[in-house]
Amino acid sequence: MSYGFANKVAEGLSLYVNNVEVNFDSAAFGGSITFTRLSVESRSPGWQVVDDLHFTRITDQSLDQTLLFKQVSWSLLRVQGSAHAPDSQQGNRRNINAPLRLITNGGRCRIVVKKNASDGKVLCGRIQVISEDLLWTATLPQVRSAIEFYKHLLHLINKTQKPLDVLPQESTLRPDKRNARPSGTPSHKVFQNFNIHQTSFHLYVDRTDFHLCDDDSAGRTFPEGWNMESGAMQIVLNRLSVDVYPSTPAASDRSIWVRYNVPNNCTTWMTQLLRQNYEKISAALDGSARERFARMWPQLQTESIVVRIDDLDVKCVSVQSTKRDALQSLFAANAKSRLSLPSNLPILHLELCNFFYPASQSYPLPPSSTHIQLGPFNLLLDTQTIRWMAYMLADISAALDDGMRSSATENVQVDVRLDMLMPKIIIPSCAGEEDKRFPKRFVVSTSTLSVTNCLNSESSILSGFLNHITTGAIDVLDNFKFVMDAESLKNAIVGLKQPVETFLGDAWVLNTSQIWIDTDGGEDVASVPLVGDVTLRCCIVPNDKQINLIMEPQSKCNIVVDHFQFVQFMKLLDAITKFADQMDVDKAFFAKEASNTKSIALAAYCLLNQVSANLLLATGRLPGPYDKPFAQVGKDASRNSPGY
Repeated sequence: MSYGFANKVAEGLSLYVNNVEVNFDSAAFGGSITFTRLSVESRSPGWQVVDDLHFTRITDQSLDQTLLFKQVSWSLLRVQGSAHAPDSQQGNRRNINAPLRLITNGGRCRIVVKKNASDGKVLCGRIQVISEDLLWTATLPQVRSAIEFYKHLLHLINKTQKPLDVLPQESTLRPDKRNARPSGTPSHKVFQNFNIHQTSFHLYVDRTDFHLCDDDSAGRTFPEGWNMESGAMQIVLNRLSVDVYPSTPAASDRSIWVRYNVPNNCTTWMTQLLRQNYEKISAALDGSARERFARMWPQLQTESIVVRIDDLDVKCVSVQSTKRDALQSLFAANAKSRLSLPSNLPILHLELCNFFYPASQSYPLPPSSTHIQLGPFNLLLDTQTIRWMAYMLADISAALDDGMRSSATENVQVDVRLDMLMPKIIIPSCAGEEDKRFPKRFVVSTSTLSVTNCLNSESSILSGFLNHITTGAIDVLDNFKFVMDAESLKNAIVGLKQPVETFLGDAWVLNTSQIWIDTDGGEDVASVPLVGDVTLRCCIVPNDKQINLIMEPQSKCNIVVDHFQFVQFMKLLDAITKFADQMDVDKAFFAKEASNTKSIALAAYCLLNQVSANLLLATGRLPGPYDKPFAQVGKDASRNSPGY
């Protein structure tokens, strides 16, 4: 088939539509998509409007390839959808229950297509959807509606899923040798500047303002002390990007990916995982199968999804009486810490990878991998927000589990790694506003923190773990009469003392750099050290009965606490105990109508080899119950106080 003038004319056509509405309906879900002032135009490689269509394509005669540039733009996009009510069975257009609505002002879709210049065969393409500010408000019924839509799609996918014998594309298995032809022509240089090497899909949103609301609380009863009726949480995402690469060689360095800086922590970890999986799979095969596997391994491909967020701000839960000035951030980027890092480092970098062979499905595959890099950030432990989130997550989890347990397949292994950069956990205390000597916050900080379930990749960290523990130190657990299963915890400790290769079961490894704890009176107030630098290794071994947490500091633990810190620390322990009891009450209250609820206990074991604790007592007379609290206390005030 020849690629002639008629094909080029059809590709260069422009389309302008004032309004487009697409309605879809099924037995379980319905909705619509509406575009206002939709236009389809050919653009220049720099996405400018041009009068001559010759400037909307680039052709390299030495490669016999052509690049086409098209842009689809709209002034308004409205998406609406909802699950149908179970009892609405009349008519073709069923009633919509709690519709989801998404409205965006202004957007465009940029499309780049690479073809053979001789026959017009499509080689690859790139689609970029760019949206401006996005405001989305979702209520709890709307979230349930979205879950029903997800279940419906999952059911359709599982129903129609069939094994397909698809022949691999030649460009997937073997690189095009024509790309290696040197050429110094101007057209070749321009072509290489805008060339695309693989098919990819991209989504860019400058600002996303998401509000999660609980307007389903009317008529519902809540546990005692619940003052969060009609609560809402705001989540702001700045410069969100989602990149999808359907097929990429697993061994590639990803340098051709869009706006992707290499090397990074994810590429380093991926290279390590591939090497370990290759050695593990090869060791389990016999001689001839090992040779065939070695020839097939270079053809391993990945289906990758990259999610990046430049800035993230999660507000604490608010109610109708909450003032804007009093609203704090539950999770926010640490602007001061980010100054010491590269400017192009996002606050969140998430990568999901699935592996496949394009030419065969009979060879073993490495497990899927998930890598998350987060930080620097501040995390505020707000008790009111934690209670509200537990209530919302329990409701959403119940909607997800309803009707999905029967269709659940066997657990699939996924390699997960979470890297946190400069996390800071802020724990508010019960300090009064009058006396500034009492700290208002306990701040836990560290430089790096990593969590992973890949024990083989953390063999160096686990080597020597719990070597100082003795059999007597383990048997002492039998003397504690708690709700935890002591035998399960003992088995987890003994298993972690064995080599990594012999450990059976699911386990997570947590490793940190030096951790320190300070107290302060708020933002921009000088802090007072409480716990000195100490590195920590931790293993989390969950099972059906409980979650076993085994910790071991790797250095001497130095603690220096004064009178005011000690008082606040004891108040904090009391507040944590009351909060844990309140969470149990909330869980029991909301689980009255739920079935098959199961509680999982947490058992913690910490091996402290050496601890140095110092208590600094007050030098002056402490204020009594009838004394006026000190509004401002400094060094001079302490020395001039009676009894100094």
